[in-house]
Amino acid sequence: MTRAWRVPRAVAAGVAGLGVIAGLTLRTAEYPGMLPPGTPDPELALGLRLVCAAAVLLAGTLAYLTFARRQEEPLAMVCLPGLVVTGVILRHLVVTLPHVARFQPTARIAPGAGAWVLLASGVAMTATGLAAAFAVRRTA
Repeated sequence: MTRAWRVPRAVAAGVAGLGVIAGLTLRTAEYPGMLPPGTPDPELALGLRLVCAAAVLLAGTLAYLTFARRQEEPLAMVCLPGLVVTGVILRHLVVTLPHVARFQPTARIAPGAGAWVLLASGVAMTATGLAAAFAVRRTA
């Protein structure tokens, strides 16, 4: 029974990783007006995008190890990259966007589709890793 659940969890982690890649290619902030000079760019910074991409690489490696070793333990660690992606996007949503809107409220800065896809994918990776961790704990 454990083997039957391992494959869907690893596939879910892979799909969530693809969701992160898709989210990184989409806009993470929507602003219809021009921002005045000196206003910080509301899009997700390149460094944070690279952190999310590295988290996806780690999650993909752990999902592959789950298939190769036929054990849940590597997949349980997928929650860590998921937490990284979720944390990066929550920082972007909660800290960056309101501060930019404070500088230029008429710009009507709002989270873009990419931010929501990244947040959903990060939460999905976290949930997948936690589900695998609980499965490992039950069998131990």
